[in-house]
Amino acid sequence: MPSNWIRPFSKSTSGMLLLIILLATACSALAPGQRSSFKLTDPPPLDPQNQSLDSPSQNMTPQSRETQRVNPQKVPQNIPESSQTDKDLFAVPDSADRTRTPEPRDLPEQITPRLKSKQPDSKNNLSRTKPNPKPLTGPKMTVPGAVDHLEMTVDVIPKRQLGSGATFYLIIKNVSDRAVRNVLLECEFDTEFLFPGRREKKIGQLLGTLQPGESKEISLTLYSDSLGSHCCRFRAIADKEELVWKSVCVEYEKKQLDLSIIGPSARTIGSRAEYIVKLSNVSDIDLNNVQAVITYDPVLTPREASIGSIREPGQLKWSLDTIRKGEGVQLQVEFECEVAAEHACLRVNVDSPDLPKEQVSACLKVTPPQGVFDVQVRDTKDPITRGEETVYEVSIENRGLQPARDISFQATIPRMFRVVSVEAYQGNQKLNLKPEVNQNILTVSPVRELPADAFLRYTIQVKAIGSGDGEFKVTISGSDSEKLKTRVSEITTVNR
Repeated sequence: MPSNWIRPFSKSTSGMLLLIILLATACSALAPGQRSSFKLTDPPPLDPQNQSLDSPSQNMTPQSRETQRVNPQKVPQNIPESSQTDKDLFAVPDSADRTRTPEPRDLPEQITPRLKSKQPDSKNNLSRTKPNPKPLTGPKMTVPGAVDHLEMTVDVIPKRQLGSGATFYLIIKNVSDRAVRNVLLECEFDTEFLFPGRREKKIGQLLGTLQPGESKEISLTLYSDSLGSHCCRFRAIADKEELVWKSVCVEYEKKQLDLSIIGPSARTIGSRAEYIVKLSNVSDIDLNNVQAVITYDPVLTPREASIGSIREPGQLKWSLDTIRKGEGVQLQVEFECEVAAEHACLRVNVDSPDLPKEQVSACLKVTPPQGVFDVQVRDTKDPITRGEETVYEVSIENRGLQPARDISFQATIPRMFRVVSVEAYQGNQKLNLKPEVNQNILTVSPVRELPADAFLRYTIQVKAIGSGDGEFKVTISGSDSEKLKTRVSEITTVNR
């Protein structure tokens, strides 16, 4: 009798244990996991591990979007590059005769119209600034008349790291009931500030006429490699009379985080733009509770992003936890360019209790395809490590009404790559073309004819023999070179 009772009990116990094991397995699968990251000395296979956002286009092979962590190493410091020239900018001498119109000079494009799509927000730590006690070198502020009355607001991140840019966002508004003519904006900044490429510490820009209620938005970026508080003083003048002024200061602290963004500056409608954000801890301590947020303009549609991203309206967020000293983290995001835009921008904000808020931005020009060819390029793996391979895919569509003849292909290969193979296809048919590499220039024998609405596709397989960021540049031309020449590029990152 006891044995008959024990046997059924053992069976039921086994069943209960099996059920408990299954439930525990299911719960662990559903539990939130740790961020997917790895050290590049021992990386997992770079198979597609992207996090799809919405529904990517069906013809695009998903790329790797693994959050990358780079082992501690000496991280090179970024040196600010000289900006482009802007004919509207000019230097303002200390002894300027204000009865004369300043003569334009070829200075960097540091004061430019600010994008309408994104205004400074207090949530991004762009605080409204107050007048600073440092005196102006120019005339004292005079009481504006009731007719010519301007209003000025200036926003800036109050704390920056050494070597980082401090961007001042200005809004000049005519709050009177009459037009204000010959408006001149002057900016004078402390000697500790650097205006890239120039020695002047006082610059200006003519704003022209402001109609009643009209406002103009301007941005100015300055750099500094000196610790402490550095100030910038702005004033608006019309017909030799100072109407309004502001003085704002930025506190510069020791650099702890190096932040950069890499990606294209131009794309055509229907193509994609991939950006890599690099964060490097250059301090002597670990940075804890690091948060990275990418905000983007509405004309950009995110399609893929590094694992761990949280999508909210107009932005993507990552919680990066701790970045050890000397360690780097790489994030990726890929946008689809659906509509034309002169400036389609994204901004990266990084926050941590251990450092001041850091920000970097990049802008993209999106245009309709120009000419007969619509050319698009992409890399199948990015980033990769030295010794690994990736493939550049170049697609060419003849958008013309007539066949295109003698289509030539030329590509500039980044120096950290060696070409492994080159193939070309027209539709599903492989073409028998002859590739040739001379130093880092790849040329392929011409395709005799490409019918209207037909496609050419080139695949260039390369192997990484070095490290760094390289730009793969493609030039496509036809027999009528003026109408058929098209250039595109793609940036790829190779880690050590």
